Amino acid sequence: MTEFVHKPYDKIYVRDMIKLDLDDLIGMMSSLESANAYWADGVLFASFAMTESEELAKKEMQNEMYLDKIIFAKYENYTKTVKSSTNLEIGVLNMRKSKLYRDLIAWLKSQPIWNE
Repeated sequence: MTEFVHKPYDKIYVRDMIKLDLDDLIGMMSSLESANAYWADGVLFASFAMTESEELAKKEMQNEMYLDKIIFAKYENYTKTVKSSTNLEIGVLNMRKSKLYRDLIAWLKSQPIWNE
């Protein structure tokens, strides 16, 4: 029988964090092919991985990940969709049960950009 092992990343490196107002985040997400944002613990967000390379694949095997950027906006309560003031609408995926995403949001809230 196949053995399955759950092993979270040891480290995730984030190159850029971009705090947006809700309308700007919705506008940006609606222009992408996959127009869904994630929600966890009062934050609407999306993360973007760096372009794949052999070197990054090796880092993944060593339990490290590199994110190019995280864009986010404060959004207190989860809803299945969110609309901008100009009626753009995107889907929202509830990630509150993901320990990884809850940890990411807790870390994000501890960064200086959170209060800007």
